[in-house]
Amino acid sequence: MIQMIFNLSSHLLFIFFSYYLLFNLVRWEKFLKVSAENAIKIRFLILLFSVALGYLASSFFISVYEMSRQIFIGQF
Repeated sequence: MIQMIFNLSSHLLFIFFSYYLLFNLVRWEKFLKVSAENAIKIRFLILLFSVALGYLASSFFISVYEMSRQIFIGQF
C-alpha cells in the first residue's frame, strides 16, 4: 500500500514538474503556429508531453531507488 502511494505521488510530482518546465521554458511558437484558435490544443499537447516525460522520469528514479534498496538489503 505504501509502495503504491509512493509510486503515484512520484508520478504526479514528476508530471507536474515536467508540465511546469515545458509550459514556461519552451518557446512553442518556434515549433508550432500559436494562435488564439489552437491555444487549447497546444496546451493539451503540452499536457500529453508532460505526462509522457514525467512518467518516464519517475519510472527511472523509482527503479534506481528499488535497485539501491535491494543492494543495501543484500538481495541481488
